[in-house]
Amino acid sequence: MEHKKLRKYMMQFSTNQLKSYLDENLLSALLEWNSDDGLFTKAKLSEMILTINGLSILKNKEFRQEIMKRFSRDQILNLKTYLPKKYSDFEDMNELVKIIANQQWKKSDLTEKFLEYIEINPSEVFKGNEIDVESITMLKSHEKFYELLDYQYIIRQKVLTRLKSGEDLSRMLVHMPTGTGKTKTAMHIICNHYNYTLKKQGLILWVAHTKELLDQAYDTFRNVWSNIGNGEITTYRLYDKFEFNVDNKQLNGFMVCGIQKLMSIQQSNKELYDKIKRDIKLIVYDEAHKAAASKTKDIIEDLMTRKNGLKDRALLGLTATPGRSNEPSVDNKTLTAMFGGCLITIDTNLMNEVNYTHNEARNMKAPNDIIKYFQDRGVLAKIEKEELTYDNDISLDDLNKIKIVSNSNGYEDFSTESLKLIAKSKNRNLMIMQKLTELDNENVPTIVFACSVQHAQILSSMLTLQGTKNVCVFGSMSSTERNEAIRRFKNREDDCNIIINYEVLTTGFDSTNIKCVFITRPTQSIVLYSQMLGRGLRGPQMGGNEKCLLIDIKDNLQKFNENMAFSHFNNYWGGK
Repeated sequence: MEHKKLRKYMMQFSTNQLKSYLDENLLSALLEWNSDDGLFTKAKLSEMILTINGLSILKNKEFRQEIMKRFSRDQILNLKTYLPKKYSDFEDMNELVKIIANQQWKKSDLTEKFLEYIEINPSEVFKGNEIDVESITMLKSHEKFYELLDYQYIIRQKVLTRLKSGEDLSRMLVHMPTGTGKTKTAMHIICNHYNYTLKKQGLILWVAHTKELLDQAYDTFRNVWSNIGNGEITTYRLYDKFEFNVDNKQLNGFMVCGIQKLMSIQQSNKELYDKIKRDIKLIVYDEAHKAAASKTKDIIEDLMTRKNGLKDRALLGLTATPGRSNEPSVDNKTLTAMFGGCLITIDTNLMNEVNYTHNEARNMKAPNDIIKYFQDRGVLAKIEKEELTYDNDISLDDLNKIKIVSNSNGYEDFSTESLKLIAKSKNRNLMIMQKLTELDNENVPTIVFACSVQHAQILSSMLTLQGTKNVCVFGSMSSTERNEAIRRFKNREDDCNIIINYEVLTTGFDSTNIKCVFITRPTQSIVLYSQMLGRGLRGPQMGGNEKCLLIDIKDNLQKFNENMAFSHFNNYWGGK
């Protein structure tokens, strides 16, 4: 949103005041990029502050104080009426402004009146900090049919057959390339299994790591159930700010739960955890390559085992990358064992039997390249690769500091410190800027994967300084601000072609308008690379584009040679 009134007040700040609300390291990096301090106009500084911070800047009491200095006397006196009684005798306007600004920043009559004066809806600021009253919702079905594509239907039937076949077949892992509709397929499986096998008795638990994935799952389930469901179903949300308490009745329905929240209630709310464990009939683990992490594996195995020894529940994993590392490893073996050694994937020979006559199918040779198969069908976009090079200005000492480490996501990759070193390269950033400017001029919707939060902020601010619209997304943003940034990017009438992020939009983010994936961060992980590339893989049959431009950077990282993940995906390029 434009927030015109807030911007009007910010334009009354001094340039130095506006600069004080930006990180000093960010300003230094921008000045190194362009030493012309004249670029830092009030309008551009205001835009940078709001792009990077969103409305979170209002949490800063000094900022609120500066805003209120521009309020009328009557407005200040009106705000005074919401203060505790001990301030009723205060008359000095400057003192009152300071007192009001120092009040706790939370949803209240005082903050709502303040927001009213700057013409901002309180729901834009505080929605993400409240517990949603719809943590438990009853869904109704509609008559409209929500159809699966042929390969999705076959995956569905394979899984349902195993789910109906007994406890020895209760674990399986579904592997479908990114962009081919894993979530939609899984929801069809869930709806059928709940209605006809479970007969609407028991709980189906959907587990994932990020809010984006969980939101996507919940929305997709609502869509699928409303079209192919049978009557009513109770849905539960247990992640982020969603919480609920239930009585001792059986939990029947569909629950979307964050893995961290699940671990938390195991320790802090044993009653709820035990009820969930008691009533589970099916666990669906999204991005299942992460399930082999020790703590994650422990809690899933605990949920899969009943105290009396009965195994009346099943485990279904979903992934586009059925492994946790590039090479065979203990983790990969652990993952395989966790899902019963059963990998359900797409069989192109079977596709031929479905789509052609018996004689035609018998004489056809199924393609070995599943990616090309889906690109030819229009399910996946054809990727056009562009590799950028630059004059390396990273010192030898810094290059020697670059390390590959194991990270919390379960794969080996460049360390955080290494990525920060790479992100400091002036020549590299100038090249990125030049390409982003070119893409914006050509109106190419582009998602950018940065090396760090600060790198994302630097790129965003550099674009802002030269007048290029963009939005920036990173983990510490509130869900409200994040959603607003995503909305602006998806809304093609907004004229915002560039969304820059760090470790947020790799999963659970779908935007059919993306025509370019710009990977500025080097990676050794095929898992991460697949997730980033996947943001642009949806083809016309899935509501996306026929082609997607993939831009990667050729970094001279010496001992690490070329990007292993990059070369691993050669079968995507150009649909060849």
